[in-house]
Formats: sequence, structure tokens, C-alpha cells
Amino acid sequence: MLENTAKTDMPARQKWWSRPFSNIQTNLQEIDATMSVDHALDFIEAQGADTWLLNVGGIESFYPTDLPFQARVPFLADRPSGDLVGDACEAAQKRNIRILARMDFSKVSARIAREHPEWLFQSPKGQYQVYNTLYSTCPCGDYYQERSLDIIDEVVSRYPVKGFFINWFKFSEVDYSRVYHGVCHCERCKTAFASYTDDAELPDGPQHGNYSVWLRFAAKTLQDLVDKIARHLDEKYPDVGLIMSRESPLIYYEANNALGRELWHHATSEAVSVYRTGIPESAVLVNSTCFVDMPYRMAGEQPEHFAQYLLQALARGGNPSTYLMGSPGRIPYPNLPQASEIQHFFQSNRDIYAAYRPSSRVALVRPDPLRRADADYGEAVSEYRGIYNALKEKHIPFDVVGAEFIQRMAKAGNLARYTLVVLPDIRDIGTGTADCLDTYVAAGGNLVLTANSGVTQDGSVELATAPSVMRIEAPKSGMDLWATYVAETPQLDSRKFRYDGQILPVFGSYARYIWKPTGKKLGNLLPQAPYGPPEKCYGHISSDEPGAVRLSHPAGSVLQFPWAIGRTYHEFGAASVRDYFLRIIDDLIETDVTADLPEQVEMTIGRIDTGVVIHLINQTGARRKSFGPHIPVSGATIRVRNGTGTPKLLKSRTTPSTRFEEDHMLIELPELELFEVLYVPTSQ
Repeated sequence: MLENTAKTDMPARQKWWSRPFSNIQTNLQEIDATMSVDHALDFIEAQGADTWLLNVGGIESFYPTDLPFQARVPFLADRPSGDLVGDACEAAQKRNIRILARMDFSKVSARIAREHPEWLFQSPKGQYQVYNTLYSTCPCGDYYQERSLDIIDEVVSRYPVKGFFINWFKFSEVDYSRVYHGVCHCERCKTAFASYTDDAELPDGPQHGNYSVWLRFAAKTLQDLVDKIARHLDEKYPDVGLIMSRESPLIYYEANNALGRELWHHATSEAVSVYRTGIPESAVLVNSTCFVDMPYRMAGEQPEHFAQYLLQALARGGNPSTYLMGSPGRIPYPNLPQASEIQHFFQSNRDIYAAYRPSSRVALVRPDPLRRADADYGEAVSEYRGIYNALKEKHIPFDVVGAEFIQRMAKAGNLARYTLVVLPDIRDIGTGTADCLDTYVAAGGNLVLTANSGVTQDGSVELATAPSVMRIEAPKSGMDLWATYVAETPQLDSRKFRYDGQILPVFGSYARYIWKPTGKKLGNLLPQAPYGPPEKCYGHISSDEPGAVRLSHPAGSVLQFPWAIGRTYHEFGAASVRDYFLRIIDDLIETDVTADLPEQVEMTIGRIDTGVVIHLINQTGARRKSFGPHIPVSGATIRVRNGTGTPKLLKSRTTPSTRFEEDHMLIELPELELFEVLYVPTSQ
């Protein structure tokens, strides 16, 4: 037996996860209890990883547990040592590969369920949730709240594991077959929710009026439990990290492409950026899924699509991980060679990634996922994604900031490094967030509001710095907005039905406001007019309603679009809408890096102490539901302000051609294949 001797306190900066690491997860089945650990470790090293996330305990233990509330994997009896975890740890130590323990407390065996029914999930109808002979448990129960710590203690007392990942750490409203069972109604949940809400009714599901409140209750319950486990580990085993999909020392993000879900091609980049900007003290592990979806675990993901998970993780400062089912070699995943190339690249450039940090000066705020039950959440996401694509396609470097982290970032001083913050159709932001953004503007920041951002349901304007005073009426949407336009320039001949300049479609929503007299109106609304039949549709008469209003303050400014310009671009895909938005905000953008690249190349910038690091990801292979083979890109140029010394192409290991124009270094790139990473020393 190998004892974990990590018992001394260590400063956070010296924790092992504060340095880059590359991981492989083997999600094992019971039959893998007899697997060859040396074969698995050969595979892990060949893939370019130094860390192994291995099934250890919870639902079933892959070691000879002595705890009555765990069930041993029956196939352990066929293993000579009777202990897969012990064998893996012993062999891994010889190769300097760390072991992380995969745990799952979401289910227990029928025997344990009979002994402890108070630990179990109960549906609103009082039924247990049983799947594949296992009973789902409730995070409010003692199995999660207390016995999980006992299991962790047993593991750490026996084995030199360096971290714990807890799988399916949530309230099990939905089972593996995607059958909805409802909100848990066990006695612990009833009592806890009543206390949280001062005796509000516990909802049964998303259709209930209290469901959005329950989502916040569930998130707080789970975060409190994460904090409890993290404190337990830090106090007893300070060099053992907790890896969770919530705020924790190591943030877990699973990159996957579930069937039936709209593909957001930039989901991994977005998620890692939110964590790196909102919780910079935590490391991020991006566990990239080799298979297509949970019901299709033996079908490999398209290799080019899988590569995007890993590349987007690197570009935003995450640690790459490849997630496969079973002992390596049992299932033929075609994306493993691609993963190996990228993870080896990451390992070869560990010194770069050890110091790598976000450095964009534009922040795009992502809507809070905890508000997904809100009626307007989907509209906010569409608005956000339209603006995301606009910035990405024109290569304006930006970070993604979570709406839920704005107050935290402001308090830590991290919001102040942005010269521009874009808030896309996020309403009811609350007094705390509004105060932070007002303070940001007063200190010299520039804020862009689109659609209904910073406005309450009743039309009150939450931001003191906004150009608007109050909303006059409910926003127009749907059919009431069809055939409505914004004209970029004054339409002096609109009464003669002659028009000049850009005429932009308006979609999603438009609201009328009372504007502060010191605000500057930009563009004009062309209100709805008949659009059929064409013989009777002469055109639109211009109005005094603006396309946008800018209010300048002594130091900063606020620019407000009273319409869903991001959603319009997301739905229409018209470059005129994108370019209009970017023209209006152009003088608010500060960046040290610009590029002459095709729209299909994603550029992400970060910084180390000596210079700027630029990730270029070729996304020419983007498809509706995946990524396919890319097309090589030639003739690209990067401009870096204050560039000095000799830049390096880290992927191709070559030195590009350069020349200077005033204070900018112009870098001519060779043909771009799937990705490249450019390091440019700078004088500032």
C-alpha cells in the first residue's frame, strides 16, 4: 500500500496545478479492473500527458475498500493484487506520472439504498430514480455531505493521488436516457429549500414559477458542498487538489458535442475564458471527449472537431485532457493521433503556458447560465453569440467575462484592465453589478449596452451612467418588428422614398427610451411599414428614434443600442450589420495586435512577461454540427505594437519574416495549417 504523505501546507503558487499539466482520462468499466496499468501508462506517455485521471471510488471502488457504503468492483477478485488503484499508483510513480481520482457519489447500489433510503433522490411523486440497478442520491443527503469525505479520506490514506474529480455532481433531474424525473423532493430538499426561500413552494420542474429560484438554490447547495470538500482537502492534504465544474482549485470543463443540441463552435474558448478572467487563481482542466455523445461512446468524434477542443483550451490558458472510454486500445478512437500532436506541443511549450495570461482590452460579457430558466435567456445568448462572432471574424482580441463574475472582478481590480466592456442584452443586472459598471465608467472605462441591457422588466434603467433615462414602453418584437430598419446616415429624402447609405434590418427587439439631452444620437430608425405585396410597398419614413446613443462622461463613456444588433447579426448573418456595429465602437477599442486574416481564422492573444503570445486556429472546416478538414490559409499578416527582437512560430519552429511601420512590427506568416502559435517579444 502506498501512503499519501502530502501533509504540509504550501502557498497557492506552489501547488502542483499552478504549473501546466496534460491529462488523460480513462473512464473505466467494471471489466477494466484487470487491465494492464503498464500498457495504459505507455499510452499516456505516447499521448504527451503527464497525468492520469483514473476511476477510483464512489458508485464502485476499483480498490479493496473497507467502507460499508461503497461496493467493490466484482472483477477485482480476478486481479492478482486485488487492487487496480494501488497497482496504477505504484507504476505511475516510477514514471513521474501523477494520478487523479475519479469519484462518483451520484448513485449507490441496491443494497446501500435499502440501508439508507434517506440518502436517495425522490421525485415530486415520491419515487426513487433507478437506472441500470443503481439508485440516484441527493446532494442534500448525508452520503454527499458526510460519507463522501470518509471515502476521500480512505483513498488519500492509502494512495498518493494528487487530486479528486467528482463526476455527475448535480441534482439528478435527468437520467442517462434523458428522461426527466423532476426536482428532488426528499425531506432534506424540502427543508433546505424552505429555509432558503422563507417557505416558498418547492417546484416540480421547469414549468413551475419557482424553478428559477430553485436553480439558484441548487447552485448554492452544490457550491457550498464544493467549498466544504475543498476546505477538507486543503486542511488535511494541501497538495491534493479538487477538480470540479464549479468554483474550486481546479475547474473542470468537459468539451463535448451532444446530439440534439445546437453546436456553438466556440464553446470551449468561451468557457475557459470565463474561468480564467473570473477565477484567475484557479487552474482549468479541459476534458475533451473522444466520443460523439454519451449514448454513442464507442463512436469517435470527428478528429478535426476534437482538435478544436484542445486548441481552444490552449489559446485561452486551459490544461488539455483527452477523455476516452475503457482501457486504452479497447475502443478504436480515430482522433487520438490528433490529440497526441497537440498535447505534445503543449508539453514542449510548458514554460510559455506557465506564464500565459489573458491580455485583451475588450471584454464581452456572457449571460449567467443560472438564469437559463428566465424567459429571455435564449434571446440574451443569441445577442451574445452574434457579437462574439462579429469580434472574432474581424480579429478584434477579446476576453469572455461571466456576468456572474463582474462584481468579483471589479472588487479584485481585474475589470479595470479593460478599456471596453460589452454587455449584450443582459437585463435585470442588479444593483451590485450596476454599481460596479458605473464605477468602471467613472474611472475611464467604456461600456456598450445592446438591446435591453441594464434595464429591468418594468423599464427602469439600472445604470446611472447610461444615456437613457427610462424605457417608454415594452420592447417591440416578433411580427411587430418585421420590416423595421436602422439607417446609418440621415435619410433626407425618405419622404420621397429614396435612401442613402447602409439600411440595416432590425430583428429581435427594439425599445423606445427617453434619452438624456447630452447624449449623441447615431443613425435613425425606419419604423415598420407594409412589406407586401411589393406593388404597394414604397418604403419607410425616417423617425427621430436612434440606432444608437452615446453619452460621454468626464473620463469614460456609455454607448447604448436600443435594438438587438447582435441577435440580428446572429440570425441574418449580414456583414452590413456586423460592420455597422464595429464601426460605431471602433474608437473605443484599444489593441496592440491586429491581423489581416480570413474570417475563418480565430485569433486569441495572451501575454507572458516578455511579450505577446498569439494563437491562430484555422476554422475553415467549420460545419453545422462539427468541424471537418481545414483549408490551408496563405498570405496572412500580423501587426504587433512595440514588437521587438525575433518572433517565433512555436508550432512550425521557424522564424517569420518581419518589417517595421512606425511603432508596429509587421509579421508575414507562412501557410497556416490547423493552428500556429506566434510569440513576439515586446518592449512594453
